[in-house]
Amino acid sequence: MKKVEAIFRKEKFEDVKDALTKIGVKGMTAYPVRGRGDQIGKGADVDVSYGGSTQDVFDDGLVPKMKIEIVCIEEELSKIVNSIAMNAATGTQGDGKIFVSDVSDVIRIRTEEHGQVAV
Repeated sequence: MKKVEAIFRKEKFEDVKDALTKIGVKGMTAYPVRGRGDQIGKGADVDVSYGGSTQDVFDDGLVPKMKIEIVCIEEELSKIVNSIAMNAATGTQGDGKIFVSDVSDVIRIRTEEHGQVAV
């Protein structure tokens, strides 16, 4: 099993969520986050343009983003990653990152099932 974590522009969330639903992804966790990459040190509670897109930047230099987490079986990984990448991309700096890691086990709390069946 794999865990996909994606951090991307908050305005692309609905596009990503809808695309993942269309390919059959049922479970995901999504929440707002703040972070920075190459744009470090820009702005102070102002709107800053990164590659043609204006984003809020707070006084700590962090930009608002969305983060989603999905646990999937290996056979679904490629289509999930491709869907996120295609639908989160604007082609400009600040589009985000996708991280993939191994998951050793999943336990469904209600039934105590383990592994792939619990995903």
